[in-house]
Amino acid sequence: MGQTSFRRNMSFWIPVKKNKVDIAKHKSPRSITPFFDALRCTLIVGQVFSLLPFVGVFTNIANNVKFIKTSWKCVYSVLSLIGQIFMAVLCINKLARSNVTLNGTSPVIFYVTTCVTMMMFFQVARRWPQLVQHIAKAEDMDPNFDCSLARKCNITCAVVLILALLEHILSLLSAFAGAASCYGGMDTYQGFVTHFYPWVFSYLPYSPVLGVITQFLHFQSTFIWNFSDLFVICMSYYLTSRLEQVNKKLLAAQGKTDIRRASTTTEDLVHDCKDLPSSGDLV
Repeated sequence: MGQTSFRRNMSFWIPVKKNKVDIAKHKSPRSITPFFDALRCTLIVGQVFSLLPFVGVFTNIANNVKFIKTSWKCVYSVLSLIGQIFMAVLCINKLARSNVTLNGTSPVIFYVTTCVTMMMFFQVARRWPQLVQHIAKAEDMDPNFDCSLARKCNITCAVVLILALLEHILSLLSAFAGAASCYGGMDTYQGFVTHFYPWVFSYLPYSPVLGVITQFLHFQSTFIWNFSDLFVICMSYYLTSRLEQVNKKLLAAQGKTDIRRASTTTEDLVHDCKDLPSSGDLV
């Protein structure tokens, strides 16, 4: 009894020192922002417009993300690419048969760039499962606690798409006004597509189905142009967030073990940047 009371008194007067090295504060799983959650909205939008045709966009498990050539997403992407190539060929054909002007070269640049962008995103989708698995391993060792990352990506996605939609609507209104003055004797929709897509209906007979397909391909191409910028911005958000987290750990490190762990995470992030399959070329 005497020894027990003596120990209690000693523990009361002498504070117990704790080793602060290698002690990490446990955070709630809700505060963790994985790569899947941060870019999910952006990736879904890309797949709506036939880009990044991989399987598993809604999953949080890296092994469930796969690239399957026979999936409906790949079929949709290939059909869309064929349609964009068709539009590019018609634009080049019209340019070859007329004088070279700014109005004549703009559609050629527009659709050819769309075709190149779609092919590059197809290559990104092929390597996407490998990149996701590598990032998942890095996040298992060092989770991302930036709670604002997903919100930042979603807000940027909404702003970019709204501006793209506004631009597209204004161009359609201008085309409707021009069609009303130039093709007043035609049906409203026929006059609109004939005026707005002369590279198509100067050589092909008009039909409502062809008009709808042409307008859809133009709508798709408009958003593909904007999505390439959106994708690079959101990927930059994620990599910046990870590097800032590593930088904070390096500044707060109090032992060699912490420094080694942060250094390992930095090397993983550099490897992630190298693994991004030509994403910088999409700018």
